[in-house]
Amino acid sequence: YERAFRNDGVITPAIWEALEPWIPTLTELVKQSIDKTTDEIYFPNKSDRVPQLGWVFFRKYSPDSDRKSLKLHVDSNMHTLNIALNHNFQGGGLFYVKPPSDQEEETYDDRPDIPLRYKNYNWLNTVERKNTSDIVFPMMEEGDVLIHNFTVWHAVAPIEVGVRYSFVLFYDMDNPAIQSDFESYEEVKGGGGDDDDDDYVIPVTFYHEIENVEIDLAFLDKSAEDDDEWLLMIEEKMPPFVKVELDSYEGHIFHALISGTDEIVSTYVVRDDQQLYTIELKDDGINNDEF
Repeated sequence: YERAFRNDGVITPAIWEALEPWIPTLTELVKQSIDKTTDEIYFPNKSDRVPQLGWVFFRKYSPDSDRKSLKLHVDSNMHTLNIALNHNFQGGGLFYVKPPSDQEEETYDDRPDIPLRYKNYNWLNTVERKNTSDIVFPMMEEGDVLIHNFTVWHAVAPIEVGVRYSFVLFYDMDNPAIQSDFESYEEVKGGGGDDDDDDYVIPVTFYHEIENVEIDLAFLDKSAEDDDEWLLMIEEKMPPFVKVELDSYEGHIFHALISGTDEIVSTYVVRDDQQLYTIELKDDGINNDEF
């Protein structure tokens, strides 16, 4: 179901017919979960408003399908409702990453800052279904409903055995709290204002075409208080012709290394005016293994 982009909004009639009678009840649950004081900031003079359903997704995760997990992310819509349709699978499942307890500065979109090392499939593929100091797996039985807002970082860990089914309902697609999510980076940056350029998210894609070579992608972390620099592994053993996409910021630095070594073959500095970095093998007729 996509309210904004289809004539009748329905893509799969059989699934929508099964869910439609429950929409008023589910919408009321979302309404009850909303903090009214905060909501009135974003929707003034609408103190008793009804959340607007935008999209409905039917999700299937299994070890043998293309979708067996979902990388850590936040939603652009204001409120999300998850319905567990079964629990007879092993491993995996929806989990949340706790916001850092030592975060002092406010972010431009009210979302907590999450360490970059969590925002890739290499880390996600190591996640086991157990609660830790950093992540929480909510207990969800068949038919249970879970609601969160746009500030919550969440993911689906890889399914090990069986199949996981769920419904996901997006409410309030036109989210006034994060209008920049609905604009291109150029539009946001060109809009003026007093914010620094560093506050704007820049979507970045890493990609190489070096056959028979695997690349490790690492982020250069300069945030340590003692001025030390740390390399945080973002993606290991990147094969050629495979894209790695993530969100970054102006000035962030990444290193591309020969996988399993300390040999840096290229360094990338994220700039809004730098559209492409290319790594090529030297063709000097002497040593074809140099970059």
